[in-house]
Amino acid sequence: MIIVRDVFQAKYGRGDELVALFKELIPAAQAAGMGDMRITTDLSGRFFTVVTEEQVESLAAYEQSRDKLFAAPEFEGWFARMMEIVESGSREFYTLVE
Repeated sequence: MIIVRDVFQAKYGRGDELVALFKELIPAAQAAGMGDMRITTDLSGRFFTVVTEEQVESLAAYEQSRDKLFAAPEFEGWFARMMEIVESGSREFYTLVE
């Protein structure tokens, strides 16, 4: 199993907006075959940090569901709105040790 973490730095004061956008994305992400998405926010460290996390079977499964999500008609508009709020971001992959 793989854990995929996307770490976003929202523009100052706009973390709540970014959280709301990710909540909107959850149904489309699930329809594309992505795992259950968790959304977390900073408790310490850089202000207005929003992290999404999902568990997938493999990198190949992640790539397939990501490509399906990115091809969804509603994703383009959602992504444009997200870009107005986000300052930077990164993606991390972890192997789940059970």
